[in-house]
Amino acid sequence: MGSHDRVRGRNGGPGTRELVGEIGRQLVHLDQTEVELERAELASNVQSARRALVGLGVATVAALVGLTVVLVSALGLALVLPGWLAALIVAGVVLGVGTGAGYLGWQHRPRSPLAFPGNR
Repeated sequence: MGSHDRVRGRNGGPGTRELVGEIGRQLVHLDQTEVELERAELASNVQSARRALVGLGVATVAALVGLTVVLVSALGLALVLPGWLAALIVAGVVLGVGTGAGYLGWQHRPRSPLAFPGNR
């Protein structure tokens, strides 16, 4: 058995060195692929969080503006309708828009918390 036998297997297949080298290359490739997937997952989570934040922000602004609009619009509609009915109509529309925006924001929230690499 010479040194050539250690490089090539007994049946003519790859030897131990070649197999170990191939395992090393595959591990490096696997690690690079895993890092790329983690980056893509993080980008997706950030994008979902951004959408959720925008939706919930719109819902909050709609709620705050809604309170003001209810008072002002109710006074304007009170000239044509009873005051309670005017306030109810305007409040219903504003709360509907705010609820819809809040629901859309909630649907876009990240489904799982961002995990640190050591916590998996």
